[in-house]
Amino acid sequence: MANVEEVREKAPVSRAQTDTEKRPPTAAETEAQAEDVKKPPVAEDSAMVDALDETQQRAVAAYVAYVQAEHQLENAYKDQEQKAEKAYSDALDKARRGSMDATGRARGQYETSLAQAKKVMEDDMAKAQHAFEESTAQIRKAYDDNVAQAKKAYDDVVSQSLRERDEAEKKARQVHGEAMARTWTVFTKARR
Repeated sequence: MANVEEVREKAPVSRAQTDTEKRPPTAAETEAQAEDVKKPPVAEDSAMVDALDETQQRAVAAYVAYVQAEHQLENAYKDQEQKAEKAYSDALDKARRGSMDATGRARGQYETSLAQAKKVMEDDMAKAQHAFEESTAQIRKAYDDNVAQAKKAYDDVVSQSLRERDEAEKKARQVHGEAMARTWTVFTKARR
């Protein structure tokens, strides 16, 4: 009997118990209980009470196990949701960092190529002042080619890094969506 009371104290209050408030016993109920106490218990009554107590204990234990399982399921769902969100944000951060690094490297290469082209142009112009018109045309052509090549290389690297970033974000969104769908499926199946 003590075990039943301990389990009842630990078990959460059911809806039926919260819907009907406890009321003090009436005088008739108190008298009936007093008469029951005065009567010696019959063997059949005690066996029925023991069986009822055992059934109640089992029911309360099953209910407590159900509530604990429900709490564990909710905690597992929250954990899975947090892991999916973290994986998604990590993938986005990684893609952004990779894109920024590639863009920075491409900008550095572009600026270096541009500086080298300018240097070549200035050196060649100083050497070729006596044949100014012919040499200037060749140097400008070389400069324009170097700049165009550097610009093309820069544009290629930037577009590649943006494509990789878009693909990484798509993958992250897909993985996140699948993880959320899996978590939701597990959660809804477990709730049934």
